[in-house]
Amino acid sequence: MKRDMDLIRNILRSIDASEDDDAITGLDINGCSHQEIAYHVLLLNEAGIIRAKIQSDEDAGTDSVIPDAYEIYAITREGYAFLDAFSNEARWKKAKGVIGDIGDAPIHLVIPLFMELLDAHVI
Repeated sequence: MKRDMDLIRNILRSIDASEDDDAITGLDINGCSHQEIAYHVLLLNEAGIIRAKIQSDEDAGTDSVIPDAYEIYAITREGYAFLDAFSNEARWKKAKGVIGDIGDAPIHLVIPLFMELLDAHVI
């Protein structure tokens, strides 16, 4: 499954907008399947952008297991910095245009790159 930065941004926005006091378990983002959302929650958790519990089938026999379920507890400081920096739609589009298609770079590298572009006033 290919990483989708727009979905990552929308997941963070949905978490931030949630008024749920408990863990968030079933995000509903237009046009995205449960599997797509769960995979991106996994990526965000692994990158330290959110704190979540990920549940997956350990017997799948592959390194790219898509989670069965997730519980999101919080956005981290780094996640809020990213969300705040790219809340502006024009800035978001410019950042994606500058970076372009960077392939399958890990999310823990992509988000700092977005932030560096912002700090350098490139976007």
